[in-house]
Formats: sequence, structure tokens, C-alpha cells
Amino acid sequence: VDNLMKKVDSSPLDYETFSKLMEDALSEWLAADQAEQLLKDFRVFDKDGTGRMSINKLVEVMSMSGNSFTDSELEDLLLSSGVDGGTVDYRAVVQNHFFGDGSFAALGDWPALQGAKPKDPLQEATSLCEVAKMKAERGKIQEALELYQDALAGLEKTQARSLLASTLHDMARLQENNGEAEQALALYLRALTIREEVLGPNHFYVATTLDCIANLKDGAGQVEEALQFACRSLEIWERFFGREHSHIAKILYNLAGRRDLVGDTKGALEFYIRSLAIFKEVHGMRSGEVADALDGIADLKWRSGESKEALICYRRELGIREKLLGPEHSEVLELRQFITSLDPS
Repeated sequence: VDNLMKKVDSSPLDYETFSKLMEDALSEWLAADQAEQLLKDFRVFDKDGTGRMSINKLVEVMSMSGNSFTDSELEDLLLSSGVDGGTVDYRAVVQNHFFGDGSFAALGDWPALQGAKPKDPLQEATSLCEVAKMKAERGKIQEALELYQDALAGLEKTQARSLLASTLHDMARLQENNGEAEQALALYLRALTIREEVLGPNHFYVATTLDCIANLKDGAGQVEEALQFACRSLEIWERFFGREHSHIAKILYNLAGRRDLVGDTKGALEFYIRSLAIFKEVHGMRSGEVADALDGIADLKWRSGESKEALICYRRELGIREKLLGPEHSEVLELRQFITSLDPS
């Protein structure tokens, strides 16, 4: 009221001017009130107190509160989510949503001041996706898939390409878990195409989809194709984590096995050796990961006729497993017997 009085001073007001002043004041109050309430809601989910939140959770909370993002807001969020593992500063997002240049408060176009309007396709699709996730979590897979299908139909009418790709990816994962590998693969490939176009070829969301495709290809016995997708993913993850990260070591170890399956012994050995170096740095010399990598190297060396080097690796592996499991553990006894069979002396 004080602010209104200062704006008016002692000037006479007609109805139209008074109405506009009241609408502006109410719009600002609504924005501040809802922004404050949303921040309280977000703090409940911010268990670590970092001020950051995943985009999925952010969209879910905003949608549940009736404050769905616009197409452009979603695009901006998804394009900038490569920082800190796909999280965003929710305080900055709320500030921009309610008080930015294109916000309802800035435009004087607050929905609560107007009559009810039908949901736009993006808002409807976002709501359908959230309900689909809840259905899936409760084991109602078919209902969830039908909701995702309806959401996709709505998203096709919008410019929210990143959200379309995310929905395709989520639906594909659900179909994969439901044993519908062929349908899942088709959706993953569509999601990949869109993500590469919208986010660029080196975004971690692209890597995530590449991994899913590689796993499906591998499960279908298409090992060479699986390897191609997985190696593309590796390049992205190396940019994201760095070449010496433990996650990279796990990928290298798994890809070494795939390379071995397609007859690429040299490539497999290279990946095993790289994974071994990282595992030693991250976990120490006597870890299960180091033992596994040594086993892979030893096996390749033995099959390549390098028996001396193979036995050295096998014995190093044995020493680690004895320390970890004890000298009488079944795995240790089996490995010791295997080494003896290779070198009775």
C-alpha cells in the first residue's frame, strides 16, 4: 500500500489507471510469494545444501507447483546442464522464471489474474511425463508407456527438442527393461539424433544414449556395432571426467573385453593396460579392480604366445587375491591350480 501511495502521490486516478496499478502490484506480490514458496520446496529436496538440483527433479517440482517452464526456458536449461553432472542452480532458475525479462511479473501477464486457460502442448506433455514416471515406479509399465506415447505426440507439436529427446530416451529405457529391445533401440536412435543436433556431439547426454544403444547392440550379438557406439561414448566421457578418472577405467576394462571378442587383440590389450594404470592410481596396488585388469592382460598375453609375461601377470593377480580373499578361498585355490597347470615347474 505504501508503494502504491508513493506512485500515486496526490494525483487523481481514473479507474483504468487504478486497475493497472493494482494489477502490477498484485503481479509482483504473486511472483515474490510463489518464488519464496518454491525455494522452500526446493530446499527440502536439496539434501546436501549445494543449491543445485538435477533438471528432472527441477522440472518435476516446478510442474507440481503449477509453474511449468516455457519452451525457451527448457531449452536454456538443457543446453547449460553439462556443468556439475547435469545439475543447475535452482535459485538462479527461480529468480529468472519469476523476475527475468520474459517473466510474468515483468510482462504484467500473471496467469492467476486471468481466467483458466487450456494447457499448452508443452505443459501437457511435461505433466504426462511426470505421471508416466510415477506409474513406472509403481510397476504399471504399460500405463506408463501409453502416457509417454501421448506425451511424445504433444512434444512433436512444440520446439522443445531437448525435452523430446529426453522423453524418447526415458521411454526407450522403460521398453528395454520390459524386454522390448527392438522398440527400445528405435527410440534410443531417435533420441540420439535429436540430442546430437540440439546439444552437440560431445554432450554427456549424447554419451548416455550411446551407452544404451551399445548395450542393446551387445545383447543382440552385434558386438562390432556395439563397440563402435561404446567407443564414441568413451571419447565424450573422457572429455567430461578426464582420461584418468575411475569411471573411465571401468569403461576401458569393459571395452577391452568387447575388443577381444571381435578379434582386436592389440586394442584389447591397450585398453586393459590403460585401465590397470588408472585402477592402481585410484584404488591402490592391491584392489580387486587391479586383479581383474591383470587377469585380462595375462589371458591376452598367454593366447598371444607371450607365456613369460602372462605368468608374471597371473602371479601378481594371485598375490592380490590372496591378500583380499585369504589363501584358502575357492577363487584363490582355483587360480593357483590354473597357474600350476600352465607352469608345473
